[in-house]
Amino acid sequence: MKVLVAGGTGFIGQHIVRELAARGHDVTVLVRTPATNLPAEVEVRLGDLTDLSEERLDTIVAGHQGIVVASAAAVAAPRGADTAAFFHDANVAPVARLLAAGSRARCDRAVVLGSFYATLQREQPELRLAERSPYISSRIEQAEYARAAVTAEISVAILELPYVAGTTPGRQSPLEPMMRGMLVGDAGMFVYPGTTAVVTVTQTARAAVAALERRAKGNYPLVTANLPWADLFTRLATASGRPPKRIWKLRPSAIELLLRWEGIRQRRHGFTLGFNPAHWSELHATAMVLDPDIARAELGVEPDDLDEALR
Repeated sequence: MKVLVAGGTGFIGQHIVRELAARGHDVTVLVRTPATNLPAEVEVRLGDLTDLSEERLDTIVAGHQGIVVASAAAVAAPRGADTAAFFHDANVAPVARLLAAGSRARCDRAVVLGSFYATLQREQPELRLAERSPYISSRIEQAEYARAAVTAEISVAILELPYVAGTTPGRQSPLEPMMRGMLVGDAGMFVYPGTTAVVTVTQTARAAVAALERRAKGNYPLVTANLPWADLFTRLATASGRPPKRIWKLRPSAIELLLRWEGIRQRRHGFTLGFNPAHWSELHATAMVLDPDIARAELGVEPDDLDEALR
């Protein structure tokens, strides 16, 4: 099968490309800048989904049977911009454009790397995620627009990802800076009081390829483990050689203060965060958990070795 991977040099995209190649598929990556750290047999096409002409996009997509959207989603908007419009243009419209091109090229399957906030929106509507965060709203709309852009003959699988652990050359897991920000010298660390889901980058790549090969159609939350933040950060710090001597669980009000400070820091750099600090603090004090049996049963993907990924 010939597969086009948008974002094939990213933190997760590189693993998907290698998994596809290892399973004998022909792979093309669509990236903004020249690629490194990819298998020699991978074809590289340069282009930005936000400004490629329809004709150029059709040329790139032609001849591919499957599409994987692994490009990173924006989480901060330029300061002063209409945030809802920005996140739509950055996270929603490019995915719809690519899948529409796939439909014109008669692709028959696609996989989109989405967010577990869409899972939480379905399962815990009382959290009001979509209306309280333009970033989260864009991640939910991303799946809706992707499906609306294709014909009924194309299967679209949305992999709903939580925090991702692992290693990719030249890229950084979002967990790494989070952990560093929580460390307090050699004395200990602060942690969120709630629970979160985490998945390994290897498990994510296997799930993406399995979804393509099976022509999976639907929403697939991916999780290696659901852990209290205290457990997750302790395991990360221990794996890095700095086991915490003491752990302090933050109250939601303290989380909000930290996030407001991060918002100030982002504004100094010309950006606006795509979420409200008060809402985000409440969310990280809850149970953001996923069901591991869905991907196991429908994609045949077993949970990975989380401790190895954290190391």
